[in-house]
Amino acid sequence: MLSEKYLELGLIGLGRAGEEGGWFGGHTGAAVLAAFYMSREENLPEHVQVGLQRMADHFISKFPKLFVPYEKEQADPALLEVVLDGLRANAARLSHSGHGLAYGFLALRALTERPDMLIPSLVNGFSVTLTESSKGSGNRYYGLADYSTFTVEQVTEIPAYNSLQDLAERALEECRVIVPTMTLGEKRYHFTGEVEHGLTHAQALMEFDRLGYSFLTESGMVNHRIQMQLNRRIPEEVLHMEIVNPPFESLFAPEYWENVYDDPHCLKVPYAALYLLNRLPQEKRAKAERDVCKILCQMK
Repeated sequence: MLSEKYLELGLIGLGRAGEEGGWFGGHTGAAVLAAFYMSREENLPEHVQVGLQRMADHFISKFPKLFVPYEKEQADPALLEVVLDGLRANAARLSHSGHGLAYGFLALRALTERPDMLIPSLVNGFSVTLTESSKGSGNRYYGLADYSTFTVEQVTEIPAYNSLQDLAERALEECRVIVPTMTLGEKRYHFTGEVEHGLTHAQALMEFDRLGYSFLTESGMVNHRIQMQLNRRIPEEVLHMEIVNPPFESLFAPEYWENVYDDPHCLKVPYAALYLLNRLPQEKRAKAERDVCKILCQMK
């Protein structure tokens, strides 16, 4: 099981990323936190525990500036409201595939457990990341000029969610068709990445409810439905490239965990997928797990 230092370093990584501006840098601290919580929560084989630490250490060593500890500061419980304000903005509409919420539930959970880390420098840094992650727009999805204009009234293929169980099952069901990332024309489309973000977004919404912030869940579930429909925007002419037979079919496959990857989703996606799979009826689990492996086998 990973030690408490990974919780501390993950939070530091989220805070330091904001100092660099933008929203993308939050991936790294979030990956370390995902490794910590997956290690602590799940009954994992030893080789998976070893793999989690190996990959977390890899990110910490690869991005040393993100993990420089903060100088001693006085913690302030009121700063949690700054984080919640940023999460409200991210839950108000679909933005950057729900990244702000995927980072945010990890931060919220860790800061609740470690209120001594509610220090101004860390929170203010992370607040920048949350602000930037709430501003997404443009042609992220194939054939749509600006996804920020797409409303829930235009969702025709994804049934309304009546429960968190519906949310979990839909996120996993959408993994059935996995097409690799590719460039079409002059635009790079992350067809696989968008599906994996459906998993991390769903986990975040379920965790907000568990943590007592159901207002974030209620707002975000509408956006998740929009995301699920937008993720289906894959041109027919590339469907022949669909990944049908992954080389492994278990989230615990040794051939996955023996490697080191540069993509921080290598930790975030297994954590989210396992979280959701644990809430799936047993008879649906094997197929859903196999479908997630179509994502994991592409990790780099």
